[in-house]
Amino acid sequence: MTDSNVQIRLAQPQDKDTVCRIFHEAGLDTEEALAPGTTYWVMERGGQPVGAIGLEHGEGASLLRGAAVLPSAQGQGLGRRLVMSAVEYARARGDRAIYLFSKGGDWQSFGFTQVPLAVVLGDVPDTPQVRAYRARGERPGGSTWMRPLEVSVGQA
Repeated sequence: MTDSNVQIRLAQPQDKDTVCRIFHEAGLDTEEALAPGTTYWVMERGGQPVGAIGLEHGEGASLLRGAAVLPSAQGQGLGRRLVMSAVEYARARGDRAIYLFSKGGDWQSFGFTQVPLAVVLGDVPDTPQVRAYRARGERPGGSTWMRPLEVSVGQA
């Protein structure tokens, strides 16, 4: 596989079914996918969707939402490309941090560290996923993670 066969493009409203199908196959929640205040991307290989990822935007911070690659395309570094593209987008947007809820995964290899749930809920209280948990009176399962986003302008 050559790199030029893989593209990450901004998801459009008509991509919601594709994003939901990829998330569903990965066992991820699809509630609030492509909701207002979010940005999602679709990864395609040879024009076929093989992955998807989203960010829910708060004030100066974002919540990573679903990083999924179809089973047939796993083990090729595509998930890492998806996550890093979302991290770069959040950094360019001026976010100071990205948060996520996870029931597994090696998030430390992406620069994330575990943080208390209260930190995430306090910093991105109005993101669609946090609002949905609050509306149902639930707590997110798994662990909560944060990656600080340093601004690398003229730092020595």
